[in-house]
Amino acid sequence: MKKVLIITYYWPPAGGPGVQRWLKFVKYLPEFDIEPVLYIPENPHYPIQDPSLINEVSKNLKIYKHPIKEPYGWAGLLMPKKTKRISSGIIQTKNQSVLEKLMLWVRGNFLYPMPEKIGSILLSNF
Repeated sequence: MKKVLIITYYWPPAGGPGVQRWLKFVKYLPEFDIEPVLYIPENPHYPIQDPSLINEVSKNLKIYKHPIKEPYGWAGLLMPKKTKRISSGIIQTKNQSVLEKLMLWVRGNFLYPMPEKIGSILLSNF
């Protein structure tokens, strides 16, 4: 059986389409004689959660975790509610404070496309 290493930020209990994409991918790889091995963050910040997705994770799946530096954790200290909304993709365009504009500028110029330290990457044949 071949192995494939999947490095992803989004994994249950995170919610949303990005999580389900990797979850289903991992679920069906063994049917093609490929063993998935996951590498995920130990301390992610998930603004949208769906704990029911944990039930879909195979007990036989090898999962490695490592702590990461989470930019939204720092921003959340300044503006907890607004940071959660911005990180979930809901961006208010009217009546933004100067701090909100600054956070969006930093996110768009330094953290784009993903603010997470690791993004969704697929590495094969390790």
